[in-house]
Amino acid sequence: MKRNTIKWRIFKYNIIAILLLIAFTTVIFNVAVRVYMKKDILAQLDKISARTEDTALRHGPDFFPDNGGRTPPPPLDSKRDKQDIGHNDSQNNGNKSTNNNELYRYYFMLDQSLREPLSVLNADYILLDSSKKRITPPQEEEFTITSTALLNKIISEMNKVKSLSTEAHLNFNLSGTEYIAIVKQVSQKNSFGLGWVIIYSSLQKVNQLQLGINTILFAILALSALLIMIFSSLAAKKISAPFSSLNRHISSIAERNFGNKIQMAVDDELQELVNNINIMSEKLETYDKAQKTFLQNASHEFRTPLMSIQGYAEGIKHEVVDSDSAVDIIISESKRLTHLVEDLLYLSRLDTIEENYHYNDLDFNELICSCTERINGIAIKSGIKIQVNNPDQDIKLYADEEKLTRAITNVLSNCIRYAQHTVSITSKKIDDGRIELTIIDDGPGFDEKDLPNIFERFYKGKKGKFGLGLAISKNVIEKHNGTITAENSTSGALFRIELPVSG
Repeated sequence: MKRNTIKWRIFKYNIIAILLLIAFTTVIFNVAVRVYMKKDILAQLDKISARTEDTALRHGPDFFPDNGGRTPPPPLDSKRDKQDIGHNDSQNNGNKSTNNNELYRYYFMLDQSLREPLSVLNADYILLDSSKKRITPPQEEEFTITSTALLNKIISEMNKVKSLSTEAHLNFNLSGTEYIAIVKQVSQKNSFGLGWVIIYSSLQKVNQLQLGINTILFAILALSALLIMIFSSLAAKKISAPFSSLNRHISSIAERNFGNKIQMAVDDELQELVNNINIMSEKLETYDKAQKTFLQNASHEFRTPLMSIQGYAEGIKHEVVDSDSAVDIIISESKRLTHLVEDLLYLSRLDTIEENYHYNDLDFNELICSCTERINGIAIKSGIKIQVNNPDQDIKLYADEEKLTRAITNVLSNCIRYAQHTVSITSKKIDDGRIELTIIDDGPGFDEKDLPNIFERFYKGKKGKFGLGLAISKNVIEKHNGTITAENSTSGALFRIELPVSG
């Protein structure tokens, strides 16, 4: 996949989004799980500690004699306890064996209070006297083995807590293993010497469970990321495919192959672009054809007067033609060439130099009269009468007088060229902001094939001169925020010009 392409960019951003999503999901999930598990563990430990405390306080007086708050006597040696417990029927040691059995049953009840089914906890307990010395249960090797290091760590953490008046939660690490504990002070609640009840649990199972959850989560996210990458690649390819096709088509247009239209199904966002490219291609094709036509006509227009000038000049040189008539023809052809060159230069300036327009407030009726007077000599010579129907009210325009006069004169000149007897000019206000000027001749009208192209540059009708006059008119009128259209009327050709009025 090439870089600096839409396909790569889409794919790259999707990969970044996937990685960020995985990281964000993993962090949030782990934090949420960790917080939830700790809360759940503390809730379970609270429940266990409450039950253990209740058992220890409720049954303690039955097993420890009231000694005025002093430390309860340590249990007997475990081997002797085993012998005593194993020989309950011995008459000589009956009383001692009974006491040891009762003490054994006390610790057994405490141990049972921890043994409810738990999902991730393996809780255990420690009993301390008022001096924070451990009260060792009998038969320790059968029930729980608490290392000295763990006991010392718990007592050390207890000493760090400023206030242990009722209950405290401890979190600590020992040999790389995390522990959580609940410490309850019960010395004020009994008189047989029990000072502290400590319920603790290793979080190793919790960490193992979290590791397993993370492994499953990572596998799910990795599979999801792979699927998203595949779909992202396919989506990027599908999105970039129309652009590749458009690029090929535009390259074809650059090679002057204007006739081919884009025929492919695209989304709505690209449909307008495709339509505009097709329209551009059509216009370029029309422009190209018009330019070729113009070059052919212009070469003919230039060649004919130049050949005439050259021929008559040679005739004068060799004294084979009358010099007076030859000079008149040379002057006439020179003027024709000058007019053609002026039109070309004028149209070029209209396109490239915006500051050529000098706007002033103009009287519309006076402007039409000026145009009529300027073209009237040509009309009289051709036997054409110009009829003007101006509105009675004063109409003001904000326009460039020279350019707008030329635009209207070009239209009038075109109508005179095709008219048989009359050219009619009518103007009227169509609303408060615009005025409509209609110019009609009584000629044959437009050929249907010429009508769509008469304002195109270099397009010349049957009696046209250079194909530039109407193009100049259209350019000037549109620069004045107006419009010009052409159609066939019942009597001949009809030009309709709309211009904004001022004031």
